[in-house]
Amino acid sequence: MVSLKHLILVGFVLITFASQAIWVTFSPAVTLVADELDVSPELVGYLAVTYPLFFLILTIPSGVLLDRNFRFWLFFGALMTFLGGVGRVFAFTNYFFLLACQLLSAVGQPFLLNGFVPFASRLYERRRSAVISVLSLSMYLGTVFALSAGYELYTSGGMIYLIAPSSLISLLGFLLFLSGMNYLGADRVEGYRMSLSDVAGRRDLWLIGIILGLGVAAFDNLATWLQPALETVSLGKIAGDAVALSIVLGLAGVALIPGFVAKRSARTRYMRGIVPLIASFFAVLIFVQSELLVFLFLGLSGLLMLPAYPLIMDWIGRFHEKSIQGSATGFVGLVSRAISVFLMFVAPYFIYSARAYFAFLTVVVLVAFLFTLILPDDRKMEKIHS
Repeated sequence: MVSLKHLILVGFVLITFASQAIWVTFSPAVTLVADELDVSPELVGYLAVTYPLFFLILTIPSGVLLDRNFRFWLFFGALMTFLGGVGRVFAFTNYFFLLACQLLSAVGQPFLLNGFVPFASRLYERRRSAVISVLSLSMYLGTVFALSAGYELYTSGGMIYLIAPSSLISLLGFLLFLSGMNYLGADRVEGYRMSLSDVAGRRDLWLIGIILGLGVAAFDNLATWLQPALETVSLGKIAGDAVALSIVLGLAGVALIPGFVAKRSARTRYMRGIVPLIASFFAVLIFVQSELLVFLFLGLSGLLMLPAYPLIMDWIGRFHEKSIQGSATGFVGLVSRAISVFLMFVAPYFIYSARAYFAFLTVVVLVAFLFTLILPDDRKMEKIHS
């Protein structure tokens, strides 16, 4: 018999998948969608921009609210995603209605992502690392599905085909989430007062936020700016496939690596080991750019880099008390997103040549390595918290 505990987990996984798919639903077919809606391609592109914008605005408030009343605010995130996903079905030829639905889902996303750690800690303490990995995997898969299938869906059946998958999955996920929500119980903390200093004063949160931000910046830059950089050495045509390979191998890494590392209290050692290795990959590409090396090094980078996200989330769950895990996750999200967004605007100054671009990425990753050296060894932290 399926327990309520498992129902809400499956619902959370599906609603997270739907949220990420909603984010970039239109990105693979921007110009086609713009023609159908009779608006500029830029306006269609702005639909996706709502997500990082609202994450920056809401990551700290959503974390605080989750700590204050976890059950209600996680439900709020699921509800906003459901309304945004299903709502698009009712007026998918109207840009402003689609924008309103996108804004609803964008508001819900920080509550979902910042809910990973407290959810796993409350419901699956003994399997916290595995559950965080599953939720992280659903986050990545939602984005990958929308980006990889979007163009084919649109050319096969137009707007309704494009929005139908995320709408159906958000509906199913929300219904399953509701079915199991009573398992969360009443979780309101009366008289709760959280100060930003409660998390901002914790040195390890700054460090993992910076490390995550630099890692996300490197990966996002590959997805955004690799093609024009490689075009300077006549390899621009392989950029999309190389990034896709990096993501696919990264998903395999997310499924296999975090649990193995967490069980051995090797989070710090893992990050100290992979970060200089990835930096060496980019360093080689400064001097030699070939199709084989680009595919090989980007694939290996994705395999090793993407599992760092669930490992960092698991760090919060293991070494910080449940009463502030939402706030801690929100704070780490704010630090990391601020760094990654800043570096996204810096990167275009280096795409004039492949060498300059890979030198830029090498420096970013090496800076991350310096911060891993300052990060406390989690074996010692395990002894303190045991």
